[in-house]
Amino acid sequence: MLMEEIPLRLTLLKTTTARLVVGLAAAAGIAVVGLSAQAAPVEMDLVAASTKPADDDSRKKIVDIAQKELNNPKRNHESGGDNCNAYSPGGKCQAWCADFTKWVWDKAGMKTEGATSMANSFRSYGVKYGTWKNGAGVKNVKPGDAVTYRLNDGTTKNDHVGIVTKVDKKTGRITVISGNSGAGTNKVSKITIDPKKSQVTGYASPVEKKTKKKDDTKKKDTRKSKDDKPGMVDGSQPSSVTIVNGDQLQHTYGLIG
Repeated sequence: MLMEEIPLRLTLLKTTTARLVVGLAAAAGIAVVGLSAQAAPVEMDLVAASTKPADDDSRKKIVDIAQKELNNPKRNHESGGDNCNAYSPGGKCQAWCADFTKWVWDKAGMKTEGATSMANSFRSYGVKYGTWKNGAGVKNVKPGDAVTYRLNDGTTKNDHVGIVTKVDKKTGRITVISGNSGAGTNKVSKITIDPKKSQVTGYASPVEKKTKKKDDTKKKDTRKSKDDKPGMVDGSQPSSVTIVNGDQLQHTYGLIG
């Protein structure tokens, strides 16, 4: 090492250390005196830190909204032409599986920035917010997640996305509600599939649009009463669920469906 290089290396070391100290002190609200005026706070990527995956209440809301649209006759038919639907922006007539998934998430109060009318945008969404689960396995997959199909075949023509509404950990099967699918492909449909036999490529979990505040109006009444009885949770689901194999899965062969 040449002797004249030593002062330069020491200067760089001091500058780097100063920037780190200033950045940490700024985060802690501490004033730092005596450091170089050229030192600047360390820049950090706060995308992951500022997002929160959907909780159980939000996931239930997603499933409930999707279920309601499944049985909504006003939205379940073509109107004015091929692929015309109530979920695409501006009422556009286009393949709309991604539009439906995004619409449901938005109605449930989920963040949808990054999700577009392209089915493969949900993989990008999951990667961006740190919620992407690659592969067809159902480990850590929950109702409310978006499930994607055929994103790795080198073309977007067969891409598809839907909403997971039920996960059977024992059998590995999932129940999915998706738009632009089913008989005639221009409807909201519900199917139960084995994801490993249905060209599933992965899952993206939604993230909360904003931090929830504690609802003081829902405080539990701790007063005892003789009439108190155990409550019941209604977990009923529509009975008409179709179980299909991957080669029977009907979907739109479109650029964004």
